[in-house]
Amino acid sequence: METALVEIICGLLCSDNDKIRQSTAALSKAYENPEAILGFCNIVVSPMETQIRQFAAVLLNKRLGKLRHWQALNADQQNTMKQIALQALIAEKEKGVKNAIAQLIGSIVRHEAEKKDSWLSELLKFIFDRCVSADPKESEMGSSTFATLTDSAPDQFVPHMDTICMIFANVLVSAENNGDLTTPTVCNMLAGITYLMPFIAGHSAAEHTVAKVLPQILKSLHAFAYKGVAQEFQAAFDILDCMIEYSPKLLTNIKPILDFSMEISANTQLDDSIRVQVISFLGRLVKQKKKVVTKQKLLEPVLSVVFNVMCCSPTGDDDEDYFSNDGGDNPITAASQALDIMALSLSPEKLIPPLLHILETALQSPDPIRRRAAFLAMAVIAEGCSDSITSKYLEAMLNIIKGGIADQSPFVRNSAFFCLGQFAEHMQPEISKYSPQILPVLFEYLGQLVNDLKNGLPQSKYTDRMFYALEAFVENLEDKIKPDLPILMERLFPAMDAQNPPRIRELALSAVGATATAAKVDFMPYFPRTIAVLQNYMLLQIPEGLEQVRIEAMDALAALARVVGKENFLPLANDSMGFCLSILENGTEDPELRRAAYNLMAALSIVAKEDMAAVFPKIMDRIVESVISSEDVLPRIGSADDVDPNIEINLEDESDGEDDDSELEGFQVENDYLMEKEEAILALKEFAANTGAAFAPYLQSAFENVYKIVDHPSDGIRHAAVEALTQFVKALHKIGDTDGVSRACLIVVPKFAQILRNDEESSVVIVVLEALGDLFKEVKKPAVPTAEIAEIICLCIKDLLTNKMACQFSESGCAGGGDEEDDDESEIDDAIIENSANLLPLFGHALESKDFSAYFGRLYSFFVQRMSKKNSDTSMRSFLFGTLADCFQSLGIWSVSYFDTMCPIFLKGASDSDPRTRQNSFYGLGELVLHAQQKSFDSYPTILQALSDAIAKEKDPPALDNICGAVARLIITNTDAVPLAHVLPVFMSNLPLREDVEENDTLQKAFRVLYIKARPAIEPYLEQMLAITIQMLYKKQLPDSEATENVIGFIKEIGQSYPEQFSRVSNSTSEVFQFVQSLVCFTS
Repeated sequence: METALVEIICGLLCSDNDKIRQSTAALSKAYENPEAILGFCNIVVSPMETQIRQFAAVLLNKRLGKLRHWQALNADQQNTMKQIALQALIAEKEKGVKNAIAQLIGSIVRHEAEKKDSWLSELLKFIFDRCVSADPKESEMGSSTFATLTDSAPDQFVPHMDTICMIFANVLVSAENNGDLTTPTVCNMLAGITYLMPFIAGHSAAEHTVAKVLPQILKSLHAFAYKGVAQEFQAAFDILDCMIEYSPKLLTNIKPILDFSMEISANTQLDDSIRVQVISFLGRLVKQKKKVVTKQKLLEPVLSVVFNVMCCSPTGDDDEDYFSNDGGDNPITAASQALDIMALSLSPEKLIPPLLHILETALQSPDPIRRRAAFLAMAVIAEGCSDSITSKYLEAMLNIIKGGIADQSPFVRNSAFFCLGQFAEHMQPEISKYSPQILPVLFEYLGQLVNDLKNGLPQSKYTDRMFYALEAFVENLEDKIKPDLPILMERLFPAMDAQNPPRIRELALSAVGATATAAKVDFMPYFPRTIAVLQNYMLLQIPEGLEQVRIEAMDALAALARVVGKENFLPLANDSMGFCLSILENGTEDPELRRAAYNLMAALSIVAKEDMAAVFPKIMDRIVESVISSEDVLPRIGSADDVDPNIEINLEDESDGEDDDSELEGFQVENDYLMEKEEAILALKEFAANTGAAFAPYLQSAFENVYKIVDHPSDGIRHAAVEALTQFVKALHKIGDTDGVSRACLIVVPKFAQILRNDEESSVVIVVLEALGDLFKEVKKPAVPTAEIAEIICLCIKDLLTNKMACQFSESGCAGGGDEEDDDESEIDDAIIENSANLLPLFGHALESKDFSAYFGRLYSFFVQRMSKKNSDTSMRSFLFGTLADCFQSLGIWSVSYFDTMCPIFLKGASDSDPRTRQNSFYGLGELVLHAQQKSFDSYPTILQALSDAIAKEKDPPALDNICGAVARLIITNTDAVPLAHVLPVFMSNLPLREDVEENDTLQKAFRVLYIKARPAIEPYLEQMLAITIQMLYKKQLPDSEATENVIGFIKEIGQSYPEQFSRVSNSTSEVFQFVQSLVCFTS
């Protein structure tokens, strides 16, 4: 029997697929013999070669890991298996075989957990006794068994947590007393406790024990680091990573942990992989313990260490690796990522000042490596600190970056270009106003590149980053790019020349796409020539080396299709679509090429619209296949010592419902497949948005398949899936399928709420909040089909506002924590609060006013608490005032319930030191009066006096506009309660509006009410009112066609009743005369 089993194992381990299939069938047949299990056991403990014995143990675990197969053994066979497995584990010397046996024992332990027999007790006693043995060999054996079993079946050790932690503490103390904290026993115990860390919470005695020996843990890790064996250090150090993730409260005194981390991070004599692991941990530690770090003034030394690591010399000629998150496993990249984490987690007010002090010195250093590091540091904080940099430092930092771009060192220039690209990416739209200073610099370097290429000179080291900066800056300029288009395209066309290296052409094509995105129809003068270039690459068979150029050409063509207008692109649509279909029909194996095809087809749907109906049958199956494909997630089996993970064995077709996830220890992601999946999802989203009824037959399938991957490990995929699901619901609404909308929302809204609660990625949470708001605003009541869903949304808003979601880490119980700590919130924290607050008024769109009132009553106090906190951020305060004001429209007449509470709050806000807060307070007062109606009448004198006092001293244009808007609302609500003789002169003297033209609609309604109810009072102002009204129309400052029609009717009515005044205004200039005539002719 054993000889036959060995032959099967050898067949499974060979590379011949036919042999593997034959051996798989033979294995299934062998399992029909009850002696097969014992046969595999005998192979495991035999003197055969390691790989065969290891694979025998793997096959045993795969078979007996299924509960029903274990239960099929009789009691004697089970006992024999237990004894053989335990004895084999004790005796085995080969690590790979030992791990495979331990996995088998872990499965048996899990199956036998409910039994009261003595085997499990004997097993635990065996382990515990040997872990604390004075004999190093015995303790190593016990601790190794402990580590392996806690890895495979950690939950089975939870009932013994207190005992295990005491043993752990004893091992560490004993090792310290013996003067060696790097023994195999210590390493194994650290690994075992690491596996148990997710279960330690709630075991107070165990927590206390581990916290007490934290100094010994740090000493041991320190010793492992200086011992220099990277694999041992990694296994030991994982305990700190797990503490941060699962039990951060165990890290009560973080100064020694920071001191240890900073020492290891800074020591260039240590192995890079050791330093990388500690540097990465340092960033996460500061994130999790930010309040303690800032309170104890520990941030500055941490920043100093991290920056000095960034100042290490690059290990090669190419330092591109240091500018990306996946660029390499080196200390510089790790330090950059740690600083990025800090920027995303800490308040900019706490991070930027000490960092600037470091950067100022570095920028003046004669060492180009330190200057390079300074620009890299500025780049990596750009995302997390964008608002603060934009409001306080942008101009100064841009001047510094310009100096870096002109630096003599190519390393410094490369870093400065990267910094500019990051600023352009994260500081829109404010950075665009500096285009007159920035674009000439970029154009100069682009022109220099073109000249170098003409002269046969090699491209500069900073070329990639120069194009990155150019593309990021140009893409968001919109109409501001128009004056610079000629010079930009004059340089980009030569860069796309077929004689240039493929990489230069790729970069130039990508820049052309960004330029077209900004310029839109203004790109048309360059459209024919650009198309001529792109068509050179629209080939099914592309010359070798130009594959990536073709992909960039397809992306550039997609960008053009989106922006130049349907009529301009339509002649190219059929050929472009045919090219995409040919790519998919030929079954390309390149996921990036499929991604480009999906992107181009999605762009073409903007042009083709419902004509896409002829294309969908040819492409939908392939796109859906990309959406649900698992090619982006590749399983890893076991450790590096395990059998080749590429071997696939289909032992049997089992569907017993048992979870096989335990066979996978993790997953790795292939970026190209991820990008393909994301683009496929986004293509479905665009089809739903652009093609109307043509996509209706595919909506259900698209919804179901995208919903399957909304919990994907990649945050980019989750982001795309949420946006697509939202668009599918909106498409159902657009085609009038109200029942379909309600059914979809019964599924998708609770799912979105679950993501809000559980997703740890802040950007995904923000996307979900935006998606829910979009649904509520557009779909309205069908988006909240039940009271249960309304309750779910209410609780989500409440818990987001009180920092109780997974993405909002809160150090409960931290000394000094409380309201005064709110200035520790990062910009991403604030963004989550703002988006969750903004969801409340949008939520009101999906509810009846009475129902919304009940939820508003439960939530508004959280807004008020944040608005009134000491040291509250001015931008947050102003935002919350505006959000509360937006709620009154949905509350409608139910605003009366909150008038007495809200009116004093907005009156107080009207005298705030921050102009945006005053602006939103004036807006809120007007909205409150407008919707509270009669309830507000008694407060008119108080409100009018406050507005009068404010307008007399207000200098901020938007705030002045909103005072006028508030007065207009008071007039609309109760004209008789407004002393027009006193109010109108001041009111009219502050018109027209300066900046906040959204208030024009309200202003027009007030004019209309005054014209009807108080015409004698406004006759002195009729010409001014008429001129303001004409100006609104001319500048297209009204919200919709209905408002426009009403205004035109008002103008005509004045013209009929007051022809002289009308004539004077319409004849004031030839431009006004022509415009008024066009209105009369158009409407006559």
